[in-house]
Amino acid sequence: MTVATLDKPRRVLFTSAGNDSGITFTITGTDWNNNPVSEVLTGANATTAYTQYDYKTVTSIVASGASAGTVSIGTNGVASSRPVFLDTYADSSTYIQTDTGGSSAITYTIQLSGDNPNNAQIGMGSDTYSNARWINSGTAALVNATTAVNANQAGVPNMIRCLISNAGSNTSASVHVNFNQSGMVSY
Repeated sequence: MTVATLDKPRRVLFTSAGNDSGITFTITGTDWNNNPVSEVLTGANATTAYTQYDYKTVTSIVASGASAGTVSIGTNGVASSRPVFLDTYADSSTYIQTDTGGSSAITYTIQLSGDNPNNAQIGMGSDTYSNARWINSGTAALVNATTAVNANQAGVPNMIRCLISNAGSNTSASVHVNFNQSGMVSY
């Protein structure tokens, strides 16, 4: 078996030369923590499509049918950080500090999720990392940012992450994020 190991966990990009919207691709591999992960991606119509999940390794890709033309598989400048779980009993704000190291070659957004993949009783165990629903922060400075930002995020989601939506061709561009949840919990 051939295993593709990516430099960092990232999305897998499919570029179809023809209309592959009638077939699906099942991608199997591992995540940031070497846990198995898999998803099904619908093919694109003479354009690109990419996974919703970040893969550290890809162990197999299986098409449901014949492609209409050449399909190239690679990666792009889209990736997200590991989800960070917040204490939902703490105060209702999180102070977020980001740093791009002075580079403006990267675009990122802080995203929130109310899903909890660690609680099998919520959603009858249907919440997983690969199907978690993410929304962009309601703090405008944390959406499509290209520079360092210091901002408060109101509310306490179950998970928070940083989504890099464009790193361009600069493979050394990065963003560092600190999530500082305020308040103490008293029981």
